[in-house]
Amino acid sequence: MLKTIKVTVWLLITLATTLLLSGCANNTTTEQYRQADGYQYLERKITDNYFMLDIISKNKANLNTYISTQASVLTDQMGFDWYIIVEQNDAENKKTPYKQSVEIRMGKGIKP
Repeated sequence: MLKTIKVTVWLLITLATTLLLSGCANNTTTEQYRQADGYQYLERKITDNYFMLDIISKNKANLNTYISTQASVLTDQMGFDWYIIVEQNDAENKKTPYKQSVEIRMGKGIKP
C-alpha cells in the first residue's frame, strides 16, 4: 500500500513538472529573412530604438548601400527621424552569399 502511494505521488510530481515546463516552452517561430531588391534582410528588435539588421547579398560591393537603405526604411517605419550605426561587422564569408550584421540606434529630433 505504501509503495503504491509513493509511486502515485512520484507520477503526480512528474506530471506536474512536465506540464509546468511545457508551458514555459518558447513557441516563437524561427526568424526568416525577407526579400528586398537585390538582397535579403532580417530585423531583430533589441529595444524600442535599437535594432540588429542582417543583410545577405550576392554582391559584396553593395552591402553598405543595402544596409543604409534598410536602416532608413526601418527608421521611417518606426517613426524616428535619424539612425546611427552603433556596431558593424565585416562581411562574413569569402564566397557568396555575403552576410553583414549592423546594430543601429534610432532617435527623434537633433542627431547627436
